[in-house]
This record gives sequence, C-alpha cells and structure tokens, in this order.
Amino acid sequence: MSAILESPLVATVLQIGLIALLAFVASRGLRLATRQVEGRLEKTTADPERLARLKTLVQLGRSLAYILILFLAGMMALYALGINVVPLLAGAGIVGLALSLGAQTLIKDFIGGVLILVENQFVVGDTIRVGEIEGTVERITLRATYLRHLEGRLHIVPNGEMRIVSNLTKDWARAVVDLNIAFDADFSKVVRALEAAAQKVGADAGLQAHLIEPPQAMGWVGLKDWAVQVRLMARTVPGKQWDVAMALRKAALEALQAEGMQVALPAQEVRLERTD
Repeated sequence: MSAILESPLVATVLQIGLIALLAFVASRGLRLATRQVEGRLEKTTADPERLARLKTLVQLGRSLAYILILFLAGMMALYALGINVVPLLAGAGIVGLALSLGAQTLIKDFIGGVLILVENQFVVGDTIRVGEIEGTVERITLRATYLRHLEGRLHIVPNGEMRIVSNLTKDWARAVVDLNIAFDADFSKVVRALEAAAQKVGADAGLQAHLIEPPQAMGWVGLKDWAVQVRLMARTVPGKQWDVAMALRKAALEALQAEGMQVALPAQEVRLERTD
C-alpha cells in the first residue's frame, strides 16, 4: 500500500485532485460571497435602476475572479504534471500585452463604464452634457452611454471619452430667465413687473410641486451695448427647470406689457447707397 502511495503517478494524481478540490472550494466560496453581497445591496439600495447596475458590477467581478481561479488551477495542474509553465506564462504575457495594446480604447471604455456605475454619476432618465453633446440618458453599458437629443438624435458616447460630464438633473436644478430691457425704461416699473411675475409663478398650483424655493426677481444683472439685462431665477426639482423657466418667461412678458413696456431688441442699422 505504501509503495502505491509513493508512486509518482499516484502522487501526481493526488496533487491534481487536491488542486481541483481547492479550485472547487474557492469557486463555491466566491458564489456564496456574491450572494451575500447581492443580498446586502438589496437591503440597502432602494433605487431599482442603481440596484441592477450594482448587481451587474458584482457579476462582472465574480466572472473575472472565476477566470483567475481557473487560470491558477490550470497552471498548478500543469506544474504538477511536470510541464514547465514559465514559457507558457511568458507567452501568455506577450499575448496579453499585444491584446491590451490593440484593445486599449475598449479597455479604457470599460474602466470608464465601471467608474460611472460605481460612482453613480448619472442614471437612466438624467439629462447630461458631455462636451458639446447634450441629451437624456436612455441606456448605460460598460462600453458606452446612449444619449437622446431634444431633436431626437441618438448620441452614442464611449465611456472612456467622458472626461467632464455636466448632470443637469442631479439633486436639484435652477431655472434662469434673462430679459433685455431698453436703457430708457423706468426700472422701478421693471422691478415691479419682475416681482409680480415671480409671485405669480410661485403661487401657481400646477408649478408648486416643481419648485424647491420661491422664484426670485434678481433685477439688473448685466449690461449690453444695446440693453440692460435683468433676470428671474427659481430653484426647482431636477428635470423641471425648463417648465418653470417657460412659465417665468411668459409671466414676465405679460407683466412688462401690463406696465406698458417691451423687451429690447438689437438695433440694426441699414444703409442704402446710390450707385448712380
């Protein structure tokens, strides 16, 4: 019996069996850990969209860890069989380097997608601006983010290209309405009209759910070559700043008309020259 156990073939078989057992235990432990993490996320994350994205990240991490376990077990099994794994590792390193150089853009996109999901920079339904592109987020993958422009165009933005992102619907937003008033206008009437417009919008029952704070009449905020710039502002619920801005603009124009004033328009000088 001892002679059989001391046989090189039996020893090799036992080593491979032990490696397989360890790989099985590691994979089972990984599965249990994944379930525990997902259960904890379900208890602590109320947003279904964020929960789904976090689960996607957990499953991705599990898949990568499972591949690592299989790779290590395979290398250990080859070593137990007496195969020199150093050339294999060197060859795998060269192949991996070549693949990483060829797919560095794709890898950059995937890393960017993971950071977006982990940091919760934006979610589906948010309106964001990336460079000169603005739109509503329709879909987020590990490679790209899909933005629907106001005019209907669908922009597909690689996650690796998102260096500076402006989220227009995160936590709260602000409606800003600027109007141009002629220099010779009576600004006591202008301020009175703006305050009346702000009060009217603030008292609108259909808009009160969109407002975090009452609208404010800021008065004179800027100067142009041909007019004075005045402003109305209101802090709003995310995504509702455009509705509130529309109501503020309408109320301001009506209030100015009630005071007998109009917004100023750029003056255009037309010169006619005789050719005869």
